[in-house]
Amino acid sequence: KQWYQRRVAITAGGVGSFLNVHEGPCRISGGSRMSKHEMGLQKGMILSNEPGFYEKGEFGIRIESLVEVIETDIGPDDGKYLGFRTITMAPIERKLVDVAMLTDEQLIWLNNYHAEVRDKLKKHFEEKRKKYRLRLCVDTTA
Repeated sequence: KQWYQRRVAITAGGVGSFLNVHEGPCRISGGSRMSKHEMGLQKGMILSNEPGFYEKGEFGIRIESLVEVIETDIGPDDGKYLGFRTITMAPIERKLVDVAMLTDEQLIWLNNYHAEVRDKLKKHFEEKRKKYRLRLCVDTTA
């Protein structure tokens, strides 16, 4: 297929008080500039992270999660920078991930994310009748 028949979507829209899709005041989207009603990223903002792949006329797949803008010192010098912390705690089905296509860094991120999901959700599944949900969460993220 030609490159223009495939589209990799990496967009992020703001999540605001009206809960609209891609609500401002901020967004990240390839090829477009901020409008006069938008602003740059600031600590504490919440955005949707929506990586996806679309094969024209065939199919599309996307994973959505919410991220918080955080301050970090990770950068080329001693300055302050902004980064993202994933706040959606839902496992990504490993059976749908071809790990052979992931870089080492991506696989480490996925494994660390799943460990965090299991750790944060397990306390909600402690009651006996909810144990099967914990098992499902563990199996999905293993």
